[in-house]
Amino acid sequence: DNVKRQHMGNLQHNKTIVVSSPGTSLAVCGSTNFSWRGFFVQSNNAVVLTGTKAIKPFLAAFENYWTNAKTFRTTPSATWKSLGLTGISAKVAFSPHNAENALLATVAADVAKTKSTLLFSLAFLYQTPGIMRDTLIKATSNNSLFVYGISDKRVGGFDLLQTDGNVAPVFPSALVKKNTPQPFKAEPAGGGGNRMHHKFIVVDFDKPSARVYLGSYNFSNPADNSNGENLLLIRDRRIAVSYMIEAIRIFDHYRFRVLQLDAGTAVTQLALKKPPAIGEKAWWASSYENKRKIRDREIFS
Repeated sequence: DNVKRQHMGNLQHNKTIVVSSPGTSLAVCGSTNFSWRGFFVQSNNAVVLTGTKAIKPFLAAFENYWTNAKTFRTTPSATWKSLGLTGISAKVAFSPHNAENALLATVAADVAKTKSTLLFSLAFLYQTPGIMRDTLIKATSNNSLFVYGISDKRVGGFDLLQTDGNVAPVFPSALVKKNTPQPFKAEPAGGGGNRMHHKFIVVDFDKPSARVYLGSYNFSNPADNSNGENLLLIRDRRIAVSYMIEAIRIFDHYRFRVLQLDAGTAVTQLALKKPPAIGEKAWWASSYENKRKIRDREIFS
C-alpha cells in the first residue's frame, strides 16, 4: 500500500528524495540516479535543498504524482514554483506538462537570448531533435558567443569546427585502451549505459543575468510532455559559476579522450610542456593568435 509503480506518459524519470520531519526539511533533486553507477561512474549533478519553504513544492509534487498520476499535468506542480530561498531566485517545475504549461519552448527562447557565454552538458542530445537542439546549434554557429558543450555521443549538426568560432560538443568516447595515461586509465566503467548523464545549461555565467537550468529533465519533448521530471531554474551568478566550472572540467576531461582516439594527437603520458627553445614557436602562441582561444583565455583568465 505504500508503494506505487508509475510510468506517467512514458517514464517516471524523476530523481528526488524528500525528507520532512520535525528535525529535518530536505530535498535532493537533479540528474543523479541513486545507484552505484550514478555516484561512481557517471558524470551527474544534484542539488540539496533545505528548509520548509524549499521542500514545499516537492512535497506537493509527490502528492500530485501519488493521487493524480493521470492528471498530473493539470496540477499546480506542473508550473513554476518558487523555492523561497533567501537572496537566490530559484524555482522548480515538474513534468509532465500539457500544452498550456509546457516549458520546453520557453526555456529554448531564454537560451536563445544568451548574450555572452553558453555552456551545456546534456545527455541524449544526439537522439533528441527539436527546438532545444536547434537553439544550441544556432548558438554554436554564432561567433559573437562563447559556447562549450558536451553530450554523451557525437551529435549530428555539431560536427563543423570553426577556427574562429565555437567548439562542437565533445563526447565521452569509449574507454581508450591504448596509450592512456593516468588518471584516465583507472576510470571505473562497470555496468552498462551512459557515463555522461548530466542535464544542465549555463547561460551568461559572466553577467549579472547569469542563470542555470538543471534537473532530471532532458530538454526534449518526452521530458516536457510525457515523463515525470524535475527542472530547476536558478538565477544566481555564484551558482551559475559553480556549474560553469563543472562544464569546463568535464569538457576538458572528455576532449582529451577524443584527442586520444586520433593517432596524430595521442600522448602516452601527461606532463608539463617545456619552455620554447630560442627560435622555436611557443606552444602557447595560439592562445594569442586563434580567435576562439583568445576568447577562451580572456573569459576564464
